[in-house]
Amino acid sequence: MTKHKTFEENIEAVTKLSLQFLAEAIGQCPAGLEQTKNRDVVFAVLGFQYGAVQSAAYVAGMDGEATSCIVEDIVGRINGMEKETVSKILSLMPMLAEKEYPPINIGGKAIVGFYNASSDEEKLTTAGSLREILKQIDDA
Repeated sequence: MTKHKTFEENIEAVTKLSLQFLAEAIGQCPAGLEQTKNRDVVFAVLGFQYGAVQSAAYVAGMDGEATSCIVEDIVGRINGMEKETVSKILSLMPMLAEKEYPPINIGGKAIVGFYNASSDEEKLTTAGSLREILKQIDDA
């Protein structure tokens, strides 16, 4: 992802890429994911999403405040969550990132791989990393 000429173009580019990537990633997950009450799964999915959007925003040259707003918007939209709920959960993500919570790092790397993929097969593989995280939780 390259930097665009204006702040608005950066927001639009990050939003478009993030929504495309996250829709692909969630589309490869088990049915019923949106209705799960398993806290580990919820935090893994949201951590993955948080890491992906953070990474896309960073590559686009966005600052911390703008990144926080866009992460909240995208995570809320992709999950159909209310702003208050998203804010509450995302407020924990910086602390989890400091502790190197794996889904955040994996999401960040996966979106960059998705963006740089030269084929649809490569894109599916990077988007499938969320499914692998959830499989590990199920196996635990």
